[in-house]
Amino acid sequence: MTHWAAAWAMILALYFGLSAVYGNGSRQETFAAHAYAGLTVLALVVIRLFLRTLLPWPKEKNGGSRFLQLVAEAMHWTLYALMLLTPLTGWIVASSMGCCMTVPGLPNIDLLGSGLSIGRPISVMTAYHVHVFFVWTLLALISLHVMAALFHHFVFRDPILVRMIPVLGRRAGSVSDSYATANSQLDRLNEPGANVVRMEER
Repeated sequence: MTHWAAAWAMILALYFGLSAVYGNGSRQETFAAHAYAGLTVLALVVIRLFLRTLLPWPKEKNGGSRFLQLVAEAMHWTLYALMLLTPLTGWIVASSMGCCMTVPGLPNIDLLGSGLSIGRPISVMTAYHVHVFFVWTLLALISLHVMAALFHHFVFRDPILVRMIPVLGRRAGSVSDSYATANSQLDRLNEPGANVVRMEER
C-alpha cells in the first residue's frame, strides 16, 4: 500500500513542481502543493522503512543470479535514500526561501554551515541544485526499476510484478482456471464411449 501511495505522491510532486516552474497559475499555491506532495512522500517512506524493520519481508527464491540480486538490493536502497533526501532538500529550500508560508518550516539553511567543515554558510541555490539533481536521479532510477520489473515478468516469468500488482495474479488465475475447465471438458468429450452417448442423445 505504501509503495503505490508513495508512487502517486511522487507523480503529484513532479506535476506540481513542473507547473510551478513552467505554468501560468499561482506559483505560491502550486509550490505549496508541490511541497506537501513531497512531504507526503517523505512520511510514506519513513513509514515503509519502519514497517520493514518490524514485519517479515518476502524473501526471493534461491536459484537466481547472485549478481542480479545484489544489483536489485542496491537499487532498492538507493531509491529509499533518494526518496528521503529529495523531499528533505526541497523542504530545506522551501523553508529558507519562505515561498510556502503554509508549509511548516525547518531552521534556516545558512545555519547548517556552522556545523560543517566548509567554513561558510550553505547557499540556498546550492541546495536547490542538489534537490533538482536528486529529482532527475530519482526519475532515472524509477525508470530502471519499472523496466526491471517488466523484464522479470516477461522474460524471467517470475512473480515479482504480480506481487507489486496483485490484480495481475488474479487475472492470470482466472484465465488459467478457465483454460483448465475447457481442457477438462474436451478430455471428457474425447473419452471412449463419448461418441456413443452423443449418438444416443440424438
